[in-house]
Amino acid sequence: MKIQEYKIYLRYLDDHKCPDCGEKLERRPRRLWQKAVSFALPLRHYKCSGCYQSFFAFSPLWNQMNPVEKIIRLLATAVILLAGAYIILRIIFVILYIIMA
Repeated sequence: MKIQEYKIYLRYLDDHKCPDCGEKLERRPRRLWQKAVSFALPLRHYKCSGCYQSFFAFSPLWNQMNPVEKIIRLLATAVILLAGAYIILRIIFVILYIIMA
């Protein structure tokens, strides 16, 4: 999977029509990393049935959230990502320490 395969539209789609060709959109199942990102930014994964373009657009819920909830979600996601990076780096350093000892 390449990042270039997806477009991200910074608005939500009320009419569920492709912004490129105007055909009907289909919701696509999200991968694990997409679910993690969508906690902070509620993006939905769509695929056009006409031009087969895959892209993300904001969920209508994002516009209904108050600013405090948006900030809390962004901060919670940042904490989770930093904790994950810390755990991975800690494991790498322990392995390197064992190898070099």
